[in-house]
Amino acid sequence: MKIIPSIAIIGGGFCGAATLIQLVRQSEFPLNIVLINKENQIPKGLAYSSFNERHVLNVPAGKMSIFPEEPDHFINWIRSKKEYHIFADDELPDTFIPRVIYGKYLEEIFNDTISNLPDHISVNIINDEAVDIDLSDSGNSVKLKSGSEIFADKIVLAIGNFLPDNPKIRDNSFYNSEKYFQNPWNRKAVEGLKDNDNVLIIGTGLTMVDNVISLTDIGFKGKIYSVSTNGYFPLSHKKRKPYTDILEELHPPYEISKLYSLFRKHIKIVLSKGITGEAVVDAVRPKTQEIWLSLSMEDKIRFMAHIRHLWGVARHRLPKNIFLQMQDLISKGRLEIIGGRLQEIKKISDHVLVTIKEKKSLNIKELIVSRVINCTGPKTDISKIDQPLISNLYKKGLIVPDEMRLGINALPDGTIIHGDNTLSTKLFTTGSLLKGILWESTAVPELRIQAKSLAGELISRLYSNKNANA
Repeated sequence: MKIIPSIAIIGGGFCGAATLIQLVRQSEFPLNIVLINKENQIPKGLAYSSFNERHVLNVPAGKMSIFPEEPDHFINWIRSKKEYHIFADDELPDTFIPRVIYGKYLEEIFNDTISNLPDHISVNIINDEAVDIDLSDSGNSVKLKSGSEIFADKIVLAIGNFLPDNPKIRDNSFYNSEKYFQNPWNRKAVEGLKDNDNVLIIGTGLTMVDNVISLTDIGFKGKIYSVSTNGYFPLSHKKRKPYTDILEELHPPYEISKLYSLFRKHIKIVLSKGITGEAVVDAVRPKTQEIWLSLSMEDKIRFMAHIRHLWGVARHRLPKNIFLQMQDLISKGRLEIIGGRLQEIKKISDHVLVTIKEKKSLNIKELIVSRVINCTGPKTDISKIDQPLISNLYKKGLIVPDEMRLGINALPDGTIIHGDNTLSTKLFTTGSLLKGILWESTAVPELRIQAKSLAGELISRLYSNKNANA
């Protein structure tokens, strides 16, 4: 009996689905693919299953093709749909499309792939939760919550982001309250409020903006407070000519102090030309992974401590219309951005008392709200993640945190490094779990390249091993 090589992918969001699609596209040999997914809809995942049509992409349509080898694939797909002719054709590549539309795009590409599989490839989609993995010379298995097992030659962890961590406060008992929403993507977080209620959002980034949009869209009339340590607010995308002069001076070896000086120099240059400083960040984006991989551990720590938040503000921006909507809410006093540290959150009767130590004045500010929504970003330290699969793999030493504790320790190509410092030949990862290794590992322009590269690597390893053992 001929044994067909198999690959199990855990996670059916963008990364898992894109890897599967690339495996189907690239493999010229017999292959069995198993996709294990439980919570979010394949292939939309959490990111593109938004319940609000005004939640838009933060990357323009021209850069959102699922296929790096076909950069116009997404915009051509939009052009082919009569219902999307509302988008001006000449402006389409620079348009920020609703995430629900992008989710439909992914869904169509995925379904077409599954419906038109070549004869030598089979795909099995399993609606279950992976809770453990065993690796051995005799075979590798993924254990499911239902009690079943899936056997595979190679296994890919494409499980996406985890819930935010609970911020440190004096008494953590509040986090058990029905007034607290740890999951900012749960639509219940913005429902059931009264007009005279106030809301606190912890975090001042893009997820906060999504929640503000959802609150205002359902007619919420109360005040929204948003707090983060620095109180930084996302900037707006602007149309401008690309600025690339910095690339002429950007060469290894990379050191954070020299990079910082170089950035300051070129920001002054662009400002003198009437161009905003984000142009410098955009210019460097194609080289960000190369720079991050070259930095010393000491420099990475310095970046995280002193530059990370400023980088995030310049790197993760808002479409202009959304930015103006937020500024309007701020000017009307309906949205207040606070820079400071949370001291205490406690439930008092039917309300919540929040105490904040303001950053600039060091004054104590007290707020009375009816709800608290956590928008601080996903937890990244896998040693502290209470999720069966991650916990079990960590306990076994099959995965360990990277040095920055931003994900899993691995090679840039996704090869996982086990706790004994050996390179896995069977377990791989992709997407946000590689953030500590690559830094830029959360947006489609990078993730689609990962999917294509990982698929090619897996196929190569499967069939080189098979030929060697023949």
